[in-house]
Amino acid sequence: MRRVSSNSHHAPASSIELTDDVIIMSIPTAISNLNTNALDGFGKICKTALREYVEHYQDSEFFVVIDEAHHSPAYGCRNLLIGNSESKPGLRTLLPKSQFLGLTATPTHNDRAIRGWLWDIFKDKVIYEAEKATLIAQGILARPNYIEVPTGKKVEVDDKLFYSLTRQHKDLPESIIEILARDKDRNNLIVNAYVKNKEKYGKTIIFADRWFQCVYLKEKLLEKGIQADAIYSHIGADPGSETGSNQRDANKNQKILERFKTGKDEYGNDAPLDVLINVRMLTEGADVPSVRTVFLTRQTTSSILMTQMIGRALRGEKAGGGSEANIVLFFDEWERLIDWAVPDGGDTVDNKPSVKGYFPLEYISICLVEELARHIKNPDIPLPPFSAIFPVGWYQTDVVYANTDGQTDSMESFVEFVMAYEHNKDKFDDFIEFISNNKNLDDEWAREDLSESWCQSQIEPWAAQYFDLEADNFGNKLYADLARLVRHVAQTEEKPSYYSFADRWRYNLDNLAEAWTDLSFKTLKEELKKEFSSPGSLWKTFYKTFSRFETAASAAIMRILDKETGSPPPTTPPTTPPPQSTSFTPEQKAQIVQRDGYRCLCCGIDDRRVRLQVDHITPRMFGGPTVIENGQLLCQPCNSTKYVGTHEINFRQTQSPLEKSKDRIELQNLLSKPNNDNNPIRSLTRVINIFYHCRAVKAIDCDFTNRRSPHYYVWTIHLHKGNDPDWLLSCKNDLIAGIHQKLGCAYLQDIQICVSE
Repeated sequence: MRRVSSNSHHAPASSIELTDDVIIMSIPTAISNLNTNALDGFGKICKTALREYVEHYQDSEFFVVIDEAHHSPAYGCRNLLIGNSESKPGLRTLLPKSQFLGLTATPTHNDRAIRGWLWDIFKDKVIYEAEKATLIAQGILARPNYIEVPTGKKVEVDDKLFYSLTRQHKDLPESIIEILARDKDRNNLIVNAYVKNKEKYGKTIIFADRWFQCVYLKEKLLEKGIQADAIYSHIGADPGSETGSNQRDANKNQKILERFKTGKDEYGNDAPLDVLINVRMLTEGADVPSVRTVFLTRQTTSSILMTQMIGRALRGEKAGGGSEANIVLFFDEWERLIDWAVPDGGDTVDNKPSVKGYFPLEYISICLVEELARHIKNPDIPLPPFSAIFPVGWYQTDVVYANTDGQTDSMESFVEFVMAYEHNKDKFDDFIEFISNNKNLDDEWAREDLSESWCQSQIEPWAAQYFDLEADNFGNKLYADLARLVRHVAQTEEKPSYYSFADRWRYNLDNLAEAWTDLSFKTLKEELKKEFSSPGSLWKTFYKTFSRFETAASAAIMRILDKETGSPPPTTPPTTPPPQSTSFTPEQKAQIVQRDGYRCLCCGIDDRRVRLQVDHITPRMFGGPTVIENGQLLCQPCNSTKYVGTHEINFRQTQSPLEKSKDRIELQNLLSKPNNDNNPIRSLTRVINIFYHCRAVKAIDCDFTNRRSPHYYVWTIHLHKGNDPDWLLSCKNDLIAGIHQKLGCAYLQDIQICVSE
């Protein structure tokens, strides 16, 4: 039996062997390894260990079990199971004698298209069903009792962290987790929360984040007379260091876990434990039915991780547990509102949304609060008018994302909302119409593990075509909103639903302020308090506190007075989302940059103002190591173009490793990609080099300004020695057409191709 995922504690997909009887594999890893168009260094299709395994047993009976089966209709998962073409067959085609069994707590879906896919995959539909309420009534599951505990810890959220949590749907970064784990006051609060409620909580599992946090909590609990111990895994430190000396081996952890389960030590003596503290060791695979309580010591954006932790306490009486389970949720005060995962059901938080993401009114509140914060910090920044901050409605998107952060390897569905305003509603409608009718929409958009850099490169030209990048990029959310819309259409094959905000004008402060401009300070204060507390209004939902509402109302009054005096408000440009990082260490990057001369090895750009990226020559999914020899320097357009297909291309090579030319359609596809480079020569160099699978272009002779130059109407492409010019000559008409259409060089009449000695 083999467990396979991107988790460092599991086996990599490349380790699968033909002798394996059972393979437990994460869906994202299976998707990326069954069908791939990736080419190796010689231009041949890479065959993964999983594909070889499946093809070897194509005539055998196979049983395929899919957990969280409600995600099966998602583009990647359904193609994994039933395929979408002859070139990309699914498991049902590759294993014709296979049987599919899906396990899920939500076997239906509101979207008719998705529900249809569900029954295409599971043809027998629902063969057995047990309601959660029934399982609780039967004593199989315990009834969860959710208890929220505020820590009082205030956490700052900069733009980079906010972008990562809310738009990339990543969990907390290690730096923030480290700060929370080291906070003694916070840890003491966790200890006291248990001590004060020991009789109620009983046998408890505490989910911590660091080994030193485990040790601290354990020591403090022992001081309070609580029998506690801790288990944690590999620390990743030097064995001779203080950190390394605290590393636990698996044998010791197992003995502690057995003591927690049985109440006896390794010699059979009575040694009960009240509390077991762990770092992600009990989220899966551990079964301690007698646990009555779990402590979740920090918030998470992962609903799957939350479900796994909560599940440790949900064994009912018939399963050896109790009738109730206490789920203690510790939460901090975050400077900005984050869409944390919330538990499904329960007694104290059952009114919270069961889907991840904000509801529309919360989005409005977030925008208002953020703009108010900017205005208070810098009074020269005016508050936007009502029409720019209160939407006329919103689009609801449903997108499945892959989460492969090295510790989890899963897929989660996010319901999110795209706000539409007076000035851009028609633009959004035109854009949605365009992508819905775009038969050439790249299949990449349906992938759950879509690259942020690739996504950005595709969105930018569409945003410029359909929107005003300054007026329509309110809150710097335009690119992310467009990506949500495209991914929704690509994955569900349907337009997103639109909902109108019918009561919008009730909250037009600009209109209300007309009656407030001549009021005295005292009278104005009274009127604002009366309006803020008026029955049935949403002012408190939007602004949270009266002081924020008062600030916004004062800004509306000032806008009216400014109009009378004719002083226009200043504007502020949108900020740029932070770039993504790579897996290479800073030391490795520095050596690769020095070796490659701070230039893109594909297109040749060496402008120090352009941020270059370190790329894996052999992709990690094919076992490519993160070592200097497997790294190369590429610009973002070259890296994102190479990413599509996850090819292995070594741009340090100047002679093509291919035995024959790629298909003509490959060149057409490369030329059809959006051109995000303002330099036609670099764009053309990129296309040709990827077509040849190496750095084949030595130089391109052309002249953009002098019509008398021999290179104005006729360009000459010089290839490095060893590259066959006929590969391009046979596609010359396609190449010229692509240069005309995509590179904006309509005057080009001919191309000459030669090989330099």
